[in-house]
This record gives sequence, structure tokens and C-alpha cells, in this order.
Amino acid sequence: MGSERTVPNDDIVMAAIDWMVRLQSGSASDHDHEACRRWRAEQPQHELAWQRLQSLSERVATLPRALAHGSIGASEARTRNNRRFALKTLCVATGAGLLAASAARWTPWQAWMAGYTTRTGERRRVTLADGTLLQLNSATAVDVSFDEQQRLIRLHRGEVLITTGHEERPSYRPFLVQTRLGQARALGTRFQLRDAEEGMRLAVYEGAVEFRSQNENAAVRVDAGRQGLFDTQGLVGRLVAANEQAIAWTDGVIVADRMPLGQLVAELDRYLPGKLRCDPAVAGLTISGVFPLDQPARILAAIARTLPVRVDTFTDYWITLRPRAAT
Repeated sequence: MGSERTVPNDDIVMAAIDWMVRLQSGSASDHDHEACRRWRAEQPQHELAWQRLQSLSERVATLPRALAHGSIGASEARTRNNRRFALKTLCVATGAGLLAASAARWTPWQAWMAGYTTRTGERRRVTLADGTLLQLNSATAVDVSFDEQQRLIRLHRGEVLITTGHEERPSYRPFLVQTRLGQARALGTRFQLRDAEEGMRLAVYEGAVEFRSQNENAAVRVDAGRQGLFDTQGLVGRLVAANEQAIAWTDGVIVADRMPLGQLVAELDRYLPGKLRCDPAVAGLTISGVFPLDQPARILAAIARTLPVRVDTFTDYWITLRPRAAT
């Protein structure tokens, strides 16, 4: 059974950024290029960090001309070998802010350079070396690090449904998921983790999961059929029944059963570029149906036919649902 690649740590990533800035400064010598090649060959993590950083640099290179001029075109007036500027440039390329790093020392580069990612609107299935199945929802980033002691997943952002594989090694390796708010330990299971604005949502569909929040010593056990919301201090409120419809995205749909329109719009917004908003005046209206995630225009048309709302499109990237004018 193979092992997953080790995730580069902060020091390695920052070193890779230093090398890239130096080589792209316009004054790098042949000696500099050779020294960088030697650094990359020293450890697999060095090369992994370099390759992922290269991928990010390509995103900067493909920015629309106007955006590139507005964001990084003023680099003539800056020092080209400034690492902070290099990181800000990468922030522009990925639409994130470096200074908005979240709790638990979670930093944006971890999501940008993750081993498995999805773009907005994309979903992905990944089978790991031990047979574990990861199903990544829209705008998700995870890293995988398997060694002799443990099987570790790092959820940097987004949502993942995990069906753990059967451990066949003589010495059992625990299956762990590290998040910005705490760590989940799977006990032979199928479970969902979603990093939401209000906290970390954990739903268990098979087996059980123990979640230990960042600032809490005791773990909370969540058995099959239950779900809960966690923050850095522990469980928020109490455990409730798990909702299987919450993972309908794995089949490419959203299932709404008398769902408030505001909630449906918030879910759809996760899969669309730009911004989809709902006027508070109609947010409380309820709707039912099965909505295909890959056909957003069809969903909006169905909402407008079903409810007294209109779809205002300012641009393709700014859409608002408002009350329909009385006739």
C-alpha cells in the first residue's frame, strides 16, 4: 500500500517563494538557477512546494489584462524581490486576502497549494491509497498525509464527504481530519465535514466520529444519524438528526423540502461565480424541488415560475432575487 505525499510546511513554502521571486527578478544568475535546482532536489517536499507554486504563478500569468494591470502592473515601482509583494500577487490570482488568515494559524497558501482542490461549481471524487473515498464539493481544498503512524486529512476550506477505507495493516493507523477549528477522528465511518461561516458542521451517516475542538480537551462523539456544529470551544448547542439531503450535491443536485428561499439562494451561491443574493422581503418564502447544480439558469427560471419573485441580473456575476411587482 502506497503512502500519500507529505504536505510542505510553512518554512518550505516560504523558501520556495523566496526562490521563485529571486529567479523572476530579472537579475538571477546561472548560479542562482543551479542553487534552486539543488534545493528542489534535496527533499520531495521542496519539489512539491515548487510545483504547486509554479501552478499558482501560471494563474497570475493568465489573469485578464486589465485585472493584471490593476493588481500587479505597478510592480515596476516595487522591489521585485519583496516576498510580501509576491504573496499579495498570489492573493490576487486566487481571489483571497493574505491578511484574512483564519483561526488555528490557517493561512491562505495552504488552500492554494493543497493536493486536491475544486474550483467554484466543481465537484470531485478522489480514492486514496487505503481505499478511502473523498468527495469534494465546490471550492474545496484538502491535503492528504499518510505515514506509519496515522492517516491524516487536512481540510483547508469547503466541504468533503468521506467514506473511510478498511485499514489492512497489522498496526492500525487512526484516520484523522484536521480542520481550522479542531480535529475529527473517524471510527470506521462515512461522514461529512463542512467549513461554514458559523463553524464546522459535522454529520455522520455510518459509524461514529469524535470531534475535539481547538480549545477543548474532551472530544464529542457523534454517532451515525446525528450531526452538530462546532467552534473552537466545542459543540454549539446540541446534536440533532443528520439530514441525508444535505449531501445530495454528491449526485449533482440540491433537494429542497419546504426550504426557505434565502437558504436555497445561499446554497446556490456556493456553486456560482460572482454573487447571488436574495432580497430579505422574499427570503422567508418556502420552496420544494430537486434542482440540478449544473443548470443554474434553469433553477432561477423555476424559482421565478414557482414563487412571486423576479430575477434581477445586473451582470452575469451579480444576480438578485426580489419581490415581483404587482400587476
